[in-house]
Amino acid sequence: MVTRTETPPATGRWIKPSRRPRMLRAQRRAAVGLASPAFIVIGIVAVIPLLAAIALSLTDYNMINPPRWVGLRNYVAILTTGLFWTTVQNTLAFAVGQIAIGLVMAMGVSVLFNRRIHGGAGFRTLIYLPQAASYVAVALVWNLLLDPFAGPLDKMIRALGGSRIYFLSDSSTAMLSIIAMSIWHNLGYFVLLLLAGLQSVPLELIEAAKVDGAGSFRRFIHVTIPSMREVLVFVVVTWFLWGLQMFTQAYVMTGGGPVNATRTVVYLMYDEAFTSLHIGSASAVAVMLFALVVGSSLALRVILRGRGD
Repeated sequence: MVTRTETPPATGRWIKPSRRPRMLRAQRRAAVGLASPAFIVIGIVAVIPLLAAIALSLTDYNMINPPRWVGLRNYVAILTTGLFWTTVQNTLAFAVGQIAIGLVMAMGVSVLFNRRIHGGAGFRTLIYLPQAASYVAVALVWNLLLDPFAGPLDKMIRALGGSRIYFLSDSSTAMLSIIAMSIWHNLGYFVLLLLAGLQSVPLELIEAAKVDGAGSFRRFIHVTIPSMREVLVFVVVTWFLWGLQMFTQAYVMTGGGPVNATRTVVYLMYDEAFTSLHIGSASAVAVMLFALVVGSSLALRVILRGRGD
């Protein structure tokens, strides 16, 4: 009668079958132990505040009297007012507008920087500098730049024979002015990301396209863009989500005006919480903004990546 015995492999460390389940359990415990600090931090700074906002959104609370349960009354009141939908429209217009204009500009600048030009490192540093400044500082500078009476832009327009433009007090130009300022502030960050994506495109694919007779434009559309799709998805999603949370620019430059033309969802949440002291309503706006951010992020990823990816 021949019996089979366990023999160690020729290479590697041999582990008895009876010890493998214990090692797997130890590895799982080690993984949980290493990941637990991150989960605790996420729970403190994200999950607990979200649950608190949901709970407060179902109450009538003004930071003076104790919270009083009102159910879904705050949501109904907000959704039936025209101001909320105006802020949603303004927020989406800002987010889409800055991507539509800014992405083209960032891609153009990154393609220029991808070429070997004299002083390229200095130009990259120069274009990134606005990102290092705070939104408040940049907004104050742009307020002076767009001043209709003493601003240098107004003087330039008047010198060329144009008429005075009230950039921040005209509802037709206020949001465009904020979009321009935001693009100027964030352009350098996304240029560096797109430049990294351009430099990661395999040269073999570009050379093969050249051999096939593809011109520069066709190589860019059919080779470069598909090869850096992951970077483009990250840039579009990140920039769009930043746009959904816009507040500082409108607060400093226009105060939400004129006639609510630049009032966003976050601005409405601020007004409900700190101007009207309606903490329950502000929490309801925050919960709906959270749903808008999550839904938009998932929708953009599906659209940009493709359903089968």
